[in-house]
Amino acid sequence: MQKQLKTSATQRSRSWVVLLALFYCFNAQANDYTFGVSNNAAAFGNTWSMTPKYLGVNGVDGMEINGIIYQYTAVKDKDDDFTVTIQNEKEGGGYVFKDTEDWSQKYGMTIRKAFAMPYTPLAIFKEDGGAIVTTGTGSVENPQVVYLHRFNRCFDSQSDPNCSGYVTPLPPAPPKFDLYDALDDESVTNATKETDQDLIDEDNKEEESEEKEEEEEENLETLLAVGGNPLTMADDFTQSSIIAQMNAALNISSYYAAKIPSTIYNERLVMKDQKSLGNSKRILRSLAQDQLHNQMVEAQYQ
Repeated sequence: MQKQLKTSATQRSRSWVVLLALFYCFNAQANDYTFGVSNNAAAFGNTWSMTPKYLGVNGVDGMEINGIIYQYTAVKDKDDDFTVTIQNEKEGGGYVFKDTEDWSQKYGMTIRKAFAMPYTPLAIFKEDGGAIVTTGTGSVENPQVVYLHRFNRCFDSQSDPNCSGYVTPLPPAPPKFDLYDALDDESVTNATKETDQDLIDEDNKEEESEEKEEEEEENLETLLAVGGNPLTMADDFTQSSIIAQMNAALNISSYYAAKIPSTIYNERLVMKDQKSLGNSKRILRSLAQDQLHNQMVEAQYQ
């Protein structure tokens, strides 16, 4: 007896667990859907397109139709034969939905019908297969055809992080960079290549000898220039030495600082008994001798 009670209690607990699991599964599935009603498909005529834009639904993928409601007014005489069919063709042939009302031998009136159907993907409906088809004598006024639908926003579980079965995508792979390898660089290879030290020493010696030769040539040109004009160099050197010695021996600052009391100089020298200084011819002869002496001196320097 106790075993039976324990078994029944265990079964009840398991039943509650199953019911709770089914409840949460139902809620999770229900939360993935959005339910709604389409626009009036027959608003612009007796034929219509089963497209999301025409019906005012979210899209083809994830959209399912689960009901149809239609309404219209049949206008006819009682004795006339008249039928009205609301239909939706199926992709590949046949019909997804078809309902015919026979108004023959009846008065015309307004009719309204609602049909439930299993959830049917919108993709099964032929795109331009919605229509109101009539036969006989009569007409249809104010037609209204609407579709009950649900949209599964998680038809692709990766479309929304809140969808069940959503898998967090991996982060994008880091960009690839070409690594620089100095060993593959031709310039580095050439710079690190082994060299012949003897050749380098020879090149350095050649450069030093060339520089030495150029320096000797410059010195020779300077000596030749000095030998060609020694008097000029000696004269320049003598004048520079004399000027330097004069500047060192004399202090002429007192001459620069002297002040002249007046800018007017009154001549006081008076020559008395002005007479000839002697024989003018002898004076001119003396001047001529001095001039000849100067010419001889200059000729020696030249």
